[in-house]
Amino acid sequence: MAKTAGAALLLTLAIGSARAEAWWDAKWTARRKIAFDLSEKGAGIKENVTEVPVLVRLHSGNFNFGAAKKDGSDLRFIGSDDKSPLKFHIEKFDPKLEIGLVWVKVPQLAGGGNSDCIWLYYGNDSAPAGSEPGATYDTAQVLVFHLNEADGGPKDATSYANHAAAFSGAHGAPAAVGEGYSFKGNGEKLVVQRSPSLNFAKGLTFSCWVKIDQPQHDTHLFSWADAGQAIVVGIEQDRPYLKVGSALTAKNVPLALKAWHQVAVALDAEKQMGSLYIDGKEAGVINLKGPLPAPTGELAFGGAMAGNNTLTGDIDEIELSSVARPAGFIVASYASQAQEGKLMTCQAEESSKGGGENMTVRLLRNTAKSVTFDGWVIIILCTGILILASIVFVRKMMYLLKNRKANNAFLERFNDLHDPLELDPDDESLDDCSLLRIYQSGLSQLQHWVDKHGQGEDEVVVTGSGLSIFRAALERGRSEESAKVNAGLIVLTLGISGGPFWGLLGTVWGVMNTFASLAEAGEANLSAIAPGVASALACTLFGLLCAIPCLFAHTFLGVQMKHLNTETNHFIEEFALKVEGFHGEEA
Repeated sequence: MAKTAGAALLLTLAIGSARAEAWWDAKWTARRKIAFDLSEKGAGIKENVTEVPVLVRLHSGNFNFGAAKKDGSDLRFIGSDDKSPLKFHIEKFDPKLEIGLVWVKVPQLAGGGNSDCIWLYYGNDSAPAGSEPGATYDTAQVLVFHLNEADGGPKDATSYANHAAAFSGAHGAPAAVGEGYSFKGNGEKLVVQRSPSLNFAKGLTFSCWVKIDQPQHDTHLFSWADAGQAIVVGIEQDRPYLKVGSALTAKNVPLALKAWHQVAVALDAEKQMGSLYIDGKEAGVINLKGPLPAPTGELAFGGAMAGNNTLTGDIDEIELSSVARPAGFIVASYASQAQEGKLMTCQAEESSKGGGENMTVRLLRNTAKSVTFDGWVIIILCTGILILASIVFVRKMMYLLKNRKANNAFLERFNDLHDPLELDPDDESLDDCSLLRIYQSGLSQLQHWVDKHGQGEDEVVVTGSGLSIFRAALERGRSEESAKVNAGLIVLTLGISGGPFWGLLGTVWGVMNTFASLAEAGEANLSAIAPGVASALACTLFGLLCAIPCLFAHTFLGVQMKHLNTETNHFIEEFALKVEGFHGEEA
């Protein structure tokens, strides 16, 4: 066993993690940089924006549909560090029409800057689908209708599943973002039932895209479902307005007919203020006269629950949040969704050979990117003990091999002796021989006994007590040799017993971190859980990688040392009997 087992795997993980900065994953053969511009030349957003879902429009001018899978399931969006996968979902991907609509949750955009970016990767035929609609939005986003359904009522794209309870209108109208719904002004509306997630005590943000071909007679784009219509976002003639109780914004910004416009409102319960936005620009402000009124029943879109105040026109992309979004968030939303939006640009394609990387190596690199600091501590500990155990194993094997060869040579010479005490104890060719050292310890003690009892060299006669002392010296020599052979084996024992427990510690620690992160984020999905679990299980893996080789090595050395002990016992018994027979009193 070589010392490379754990070190090579650790090196693979580290190198793979470092290489990810150059190209996120070699399995993907193409990528494009998506650059954001919040300066005055771009979207003109001065404040920082966090966790905003932006719409990435793909078309023949900025994307090679032939390089991606037909359903777009190989699309991946990576942060500016070229390491961190971003949450996203696909609203539409049609390679025949060469149209793609993808919503991406961007962690942060610096106000007034133009250096922020993300990466779009594609070109991997073996990639599974990575779209996660619910994870694309933060916990305050309680409802999103893309209105792209071909039939039936609209489905909520957030994880709250506030689907439409009732709907009357026409599907498939060409809209600002893909397809939308059409209303003819005949009592048509979209109704959503009340749910615990639709709690607006802290604030409210509503937005939608609307197109009218003619002036409206007090259309309600959004309203409470109670008789008092406590909150209304509507259009009077061609002018949007916001009404909260008796407070009403001025109706002084007209909408161009037969054109798409985004109408948005933000109600801040803490600041007691409400704002109306048209195409990302503030069009009116009101002061709230108390807490936000809570809806007592259903929420209505495109008309009032009573069947009046209905829209004559088209509507698209309805969004509702349980907080007041800042102005920068609303501007970023408009600038990313508008056809002429200047928030982002999709740059030229970059290619990589890709595809040649081993699947195991790729998975190891992905796991390495998920390992947390505490996980790396456990991995380094397990790898360190494995390397030490490998060194001990190699040294012990080299010693045993040399010792076996020297012992065989020693025994050949010893068996050829007439007098068992005639062997030269200082033979340098037998320096690695443990039997020689045991022979020397017995011979030295016997020589000392002879000198003490005044016998000459030619008349060595050993009494019973002398033989007992001689045997004791041989046993002591054997103990010293056994201690030398067993030295360092504690490292293997620690690897066997400690490795799995270190791995288990890292696993439990990692799972605790995963659940703590889920609790803090307020959402649970496979992509959120998988990296933490992968990090935790990596610790288990390294614990086993430490323990299993140590166990095999310890067992193998144990067998070799057992053979050595057996050989040593036979030699001691044979040596003692020969000395007793040749130099004993009865000899």
